Amino acid sequence: MVATFDLRQEQRACRKSLDRLAAASDQARAALTVPADPPDRKWVAPRSRRPAVDPGLWAMHVRYSRNRDEESLYALVERYRGHAEAQARRHYRRGEPVDDLTQVALEALLLALKRFDPERRKPFLAFAKPTIVGSLRRHFRDAGWAIRVPRRVHELATPVRDAQELLTHDLGRPPSPSEIADFIGIPEREVLEAMTAEEARITSSIDATDPLTGIQAEQLIGKVDRGFVGIENRTALQQSIDMLSEDDKQLLQLYFVEERTQSDIADVLGCSQMQVSRLLRKSIHRLRRHMLGS
Repeated sequence: MVATFDLRQEQRACRKSLDRLAAASDQARAALTVPADPPDRKWVAPRSRRPAVDPGLWAMHVRYSRNRDEESLYALVERYRGHAEAQARRHYRRGEPVDDLTQVALEALLLALKRFDPERRKPFLAFAKPTIVGSLRRHFRDAGWAIRVPRRVHELATPVRDAQELLTHDLGRPPSPSEIADFIGIPEREVLEAMTAEEARITSSIDATDPLTGIQAEQLIGKVDRGFVGIENRTALQQSIDMLSEDDKQLLQLYFVEERTQSDIADVLGCSQMQVSRLLRKSIHRLRRHMLGS
């Protein structure tokens, strides 16, 4: 029993020694790799350069890169959480929940921490910011639009919106698409596509009520347009007229288009007014028969 107890004590002492040795190694490695700001004056000796990041925080990065322990990772996430949340708020847009953007930013932060290599001697925030911003932009491209739009249109949406705001301020009026295109240096067609795509960001339910009119969208959608019925009737009429003889076409032209009286038509055709009346009835009867059959 005494020998077993002594062996356990030796093992614990050995582990403590190894932990102290690893900690000292991490401190030395951190001191050698920590990024440093250049001196303000060229005549200052290079050894006077100050660390660009907190040495203790950098040592934490070094320790995590060595053993990949969950405790160090959690501590690093908590240290940089504020930066990720700030990026999420900065990229907030109407209609997109801030909590979703924060979740995307934190996931990108976690990915950046796992990929970060302190040996490159680059500050972590300079490495992590493009990852976080890129993830937020991909989120807007893939999930921030109610309707999926092409990538090129998505990339132009922000520049077009910013140019529209700047030109409105300078001109004192909303700019035209051609003015925006000239300001950005892209074809007007692409500006129109980007402006149209902005409507795809947010869609409203057909059950939603307009706050001004109190009318629901479903009350305005799906109504029968009377103009369509007129188009169908005119098409059927034209097709039926084409099926008539030339005499019938002339008679209908004189009576309905030129609005001549039956007496005038009788003088043109060289017949009586009664004959013109009978001919009109027969022509209209044939026209109606053709329309009903079409």
